[in-house]
Amino acid sequence: MTILVSGLFSAAESYGKTTATVEIIIMLLVAFILGYMLRYFLEKSKDQTDWKAKFESLQHEHEMLDKRFSLIRDENRQLTTELDECRKKALSARNTGYGFAGTAAKTAAPARKDDLKVVEGIGPKIEQLLYAEAIYTWEDLADTPVERLRQILDKAGPRYRVHDPESWPFQARMAAGGRWDELEKWQEEHKYGKF
Repeated sequence: MTILVSGLFSAAESYGKTTATVEIIIMLLVAFILGYMLRYFLEKSKDQTDWKAKFESLQHEHEMLDKRFSLIRDENRQLTTELDECRKKALSARNTGYGFAGTAAKTAAPARKDDLKVVEGIGPKIEQLLYAEAIYTWEDLADTPVERLRQILDKAGPRYRVHDPESWPFQARMAAGGRWDELEKWQEEHKYGKF
């Protein structure tokens, strides 16, 4: 080490190839270390900028979700209040004796009727029989017991007794669920709607 230090500050006469090479290596090493440190600090600064941007983005998203949560909470409170008012009105109507007849609401025709003919085994005449028995939708048909369907067919006369309603609720459940491909495949595999 003393040779290197003395070589750096020695007179030109004692300056040789070895000393010059060592001085160049030391200068390159110092330059490399300084360059590495500069790169490290610049990247660290960039990472901090990236993290800061992500943090600000998440903070903004959090604020938006807080606002949305507040709106939903307020709407929920309003709906709860309306529901309580409706319950009070229903209870009041029931207690006064001037309420509505529940059976009248059940027998009224619904706002929509599904095409029950999509069920294998149900034609236009049977569809009308089912409508007459307050079976208007695929959901209604899916919830109707097979025995009840047989009673409807028996009541309609001997020409309807030949129909087998056993798979109708099953098919109606697929239609009500919007599983049309599954229903079509099942109907292809089971001709005349029989299991």
